[in-house]
Amino acid sequence: MKDIQSKFCQWLVEEGHTNPAEVNFGRTYLKSVAIKHGMKSAPGWIVNDTNRIVSRGVYSVPELATYLASMNQTANA
Repeated sequence: MKDIQSKFCQWLVEEGHTNPAEVNFGRTYLKSVAIKHGMKSAPGWIVNDTNRIVSRGVYSVPELATYLASMNQTANA
């Protein structure tokens, strides 16, 4: 996972998203999280990837599940 992907996942966790089964987010929400942390818009690596589209305006961020798993591994080590 790239550094910016990891950082964005960290921000999602800070917003309370800790369920690895819930990785779908609306574009407006992604943008609000990004702006809160100094970005100008929703991350392009999410919203510009057509493979991530779940439905109109909703995108999958499977990296969040990976990030959460790595956090749990570190905590249990």
